[in-house]
Amino acid sequence: MRKPQVDNKYNLTMAKIRRLKITDRSKVCEPLFWRNDVIGAWCICGSSGDDMDRRFATNNEFWIGIYDLNAKAYAGKFRVSLSSYGGMCGYVFNKFFDVKDIDNEQDLEIQEKFLAKINELIDCGVLAFNTEAAEIGGVN
Repeated sequence: MRKPQVDNKYNLTMAKIRRLKITDRSKVCEPLFWRNDVIGAWCICGSSGDDMDRRFATNNEFWIGIYDLNAKAYAGKFRVSLSSYGGMCGYVFNKFFDVKDIDNEQDLEIQEKFLAKINELIDCGVLAFNTEAAEIGGVN
């Protein structure tokens, strides 16, 4: 496995990410997010691999969603999911860049892309840890 190219500057794990809170909904908009009116959420997604990986379903994907306060399901929630094999299987891990959870280049690449996007959302003030959200006055 090559050395990861994204720094885990907040020492994040998947468990910590799932506990992040939305702090500033005014920043949840284009161009950072795209809108899904069907589920009532602003979304970000990314994938690993190239055109051949997508063609033969060997790519991985991540999805981040911030649901509207009045969404029919998951109202006001922040949710994430990762998948492998072109979306046919979930991709589950807790600690970033743990060798036992990385079987191929796509696994490493999707962890890097997902972590980079979460870092960006924290850096720009969209997401924060519970204590920071309480200080800012953010509510999820």
